[in-house]
Amino acid sequence: MASSFIHESFNSSVDFPTYIPWQTLSSDLSDKLKHGSLRLNRSNRIEYATIHEEGERVPLSEVEHTGSIVTPAVRSGASWPVAAFLLVNAALGAGVLNYPYAYHRAGGVYFAAFLQVLMVFLLISTMLVLAYCADLNYDNTYHDVLLSMCGRRAQQCAALSILMTCFGICITFLIIIGDQYDRFFASLFGSNYCEFWYLDRSFTIPATSIVFILPMCYFQRLDFLRYASTLGIFAMLYPVFLTIYEYYKLEGPKGVINTCPQSAIEVFVVVPVICFAYQTHEIVVPVYACMRNRNLADFTKATFLALGFLMVIYCMAGSFGYLTFGSYVAPDIMQQYDATDPIVLIGVCALVIKMITTYPPLLLCGRGALDGLYAEFSGLTADEFISGEKRRRVIITSVWFIATVLFAVFTPNISVVIELLGCLASINIFVFPGMCLVSLMLKEDPDMNEFRTRCLLTLAGVMIAFGSFIFGVVVIQVLMYDLQKGGEQHHQLCS
Repeated sequence: MASSFIHESFNSSVDFPTYIPWQTLSSDLSDKLKHGSLRLNRSNRIEYATIHEEGERVPLSEVEHTGSIVTPAVRSGASWPVAAFLLVNAALGAGVLNYPYAYHRAGGVYFAAFLQVLMVFLLISTMLVLAYCADLNYDNTYHDVLLSMCGRRAQQCAALSILMTCFGICITFLIIIGDQYDRFFASLFGSNYCEFWYLDRSFTIPATSIVFILPMCYFQRLDFLRYASTLGIFAMLYPVFLTIYEYYKLEGPKGVINTCPQSAIEVFVVVPVICFAYQTHEIVVPVYACMRNRNLADFTKATFLALGFLMVIYCMAGSFGYLTFGSYVAPDIMQQYDATDPIVLIGVCALVIKMITTYPPLLLCGRGALDGLYAEFSGLTADEFISGEKRRRVIITSVWFIATVLFAVFTPNISVVIELLGCLASINIFVFPGMCLVSLMLKEDPDMNEFRTRCLLTLAGVMIAFGSFIFGVVVIQVLMYDLQKGGEQHHQLCS
């Protein structure tokens, strides 16, 4: 049973950086996709073959004209436990390193856990809204749901939001690489390690990125990273083990342990961190579409299993990490462990490898989103889009890579980036699903005669208002306060 689950997980890996066909943003491409003259595969690559009409092309694989493209991967499908695994794989990432610091800002273990439980129930609700809306038109991607329910402008806004999310996560990965080097060099050479230019993060981040990451970013397909991406979940579980291990091992002074939040603003700032840690909404619809039995009952089980597992993992990481250091806890918990300890060193190496292998798929996803938006606003035809793909790929990849490296070097505090990413996550998690729910209710009951319609419209309004409020409050907080302190918090390892 266990071996079957693992095999199915590998072969059903629907990872949002490499699955979502963003190029359907182009109206010309979208029409061709729906009529079966274009197909975008799981690696974001266009596959096609000539058909009877001159200048047109059809998929190499069989196309069933039922409003969606049915591939062998979709026909075989994933069971609901594997769907839960895929959701966990997408969510479990850099957020786990920042969780102990988020517990400190949230007011301690008990208050943070309570806040987390409330958020999980809200997240499950919005995930089920997306799945239900996807069934109405048999949509297979997040942005297609928005296109069907709210129109093309909403689809474009969602694409822009997820484009910025991919960009921010790439920055986060590079910051984490720099943090791991800092931890290792501080343990090996002492607190003055950054006096040597070749040990400073302004050199180590660009050097590692250019040597190990950049060569992989220009590929059109990333099939060779498929298993590394899936196994990344185990690499991100290692820091959770370390927080428990170090809690019982470390002895020394601890900071103050909070029992309540210091201000309401601190609570609102933590909400986006939780949103970022549980962010699976962008892949909810693709995962739902790849299920063997596409029905809400099975997907509800997958959702509860995935978010329940994530909550246990995050509670363990947040609680043990925060109780170990108290108010002294760092935005990246790994920075506070002694990297000369082999157990810690394994975690440092695992994180660096995880970040290196996960950056290219995210760049591919963001590149596809930007490419699709460009095709949409430039009015490119399908032929123009395909013929200019290589040139655009090189330009977008180069600019993206340089920009993320610069941001990672000059914004070294991971908590700032995660808070900003959490703001975008709150839009994707609350605002867009809320808009879909409003559209759904108005289509089902335009006159709002039923009590159920009025209740759900009220819920949708609360979702939209809550997501917008969180976005505004946290952006102001980050711009006015956190960015000014970002550099100071970085230098805690180097004197």
